[in-house]
Amino acid sequence: MLYHDDCTRGWSRTVRKYAAAMLLAAAFLLTLGGSFGITSYADTSPDVVLSAESAGPGSNGWVQRDDGQWTYMKWGFPVKGRWENIGDRWYWFNAEGVMQTGWIELDGAAYYLAEATTEGRPMGSCYINETTPDGFIVDENGARSGQAAPPVPTSATRPNPYGYSCVEVDITNQTVYCYINQDLVVVTPCVTGNAWAHPTSTGVFRINSKERNRYLQGYNSDGSRYKSWVNFWMPFHGGQGLHDAGWRSSFGGNIYQSGGSHGCVNMPYDAAAAIYSVSWVGMPVIVHK
Repeated sequence: MLYHDDCTRGWSRTVRKYAAAMLLAAAFLLTLGGSFGITSYADTSPDVVLSAESAGPGSNGWVQRDDGQWTYMKWGFPVKGRWENIGDRWYWFNAEGVMQTGWIELDGAAYYLAEATTEGRPMGSCYINETTPDGFIVDENGARSGQAAPPVPTSATRPNPYGYSCVEVDITNQTVYCYINQDLVVVTPCVTGNAWAHPTSTGVFRINSKERNRYLQGYNSDGSRYKSWVNFWMPFHGGQGLHDAGWRSSFGGNIYQSGGSHGCVNMPYDAAAAIYSVSWVGMPVIVHK
């Protein structure tokens, strides 16, 4: 038989265990909230702009202050002193709730937040797995690696023949050009698809996605499989895309005629990093002979 005191003691033990579990869970959630690198546990806030009339209790969205700076309201309160995931991009707000731009340092790491709105990138959004405009590489958490990306040579004398931002792949001359508006910002030798077995498709395409640090897999002409690691991947037509090719020691010339790729546009690491940093999903890719 279970007496009243035994019941009380059992109930107390249950309560204590439940309280301890809740404290551990709360501590774990606080740890996640303070770690920018763990993004899978964060909800994405809506990327909407609120007017002064609609920024009331319980509202979620951007509000522009009288001084022109931006803050973000979440459930009617400004986000302060932390990261916020808004529209699948990360932003940092200071203790006053003001969205920050440029380089910031947090807990010994440096992060770069876009200083102006450009095509495909809102002002204030954090660079992640990219090269910043001043040439620094940031990792998958947005933290600066401490190394500047080597400059990529350009030819300022070559005008943009298309009149809009795009990537141009010249198969005949085995050269890739990247234009932002009217400016040529990157030019690099490349290796396109094997001219006889896997030629790179010609036409006007668009960058379908941008990915970092992954394997590309497929089949060789003899039926064997290949698996190649790339740091920068920008597909534009089926399985064909722009990427770095660390396994190659040289680019350009006539390599593609017998030792070309499976259809992709292979580039040196620095050139691929530079194009990755300035391109966006939907950017035109023009491939011609």
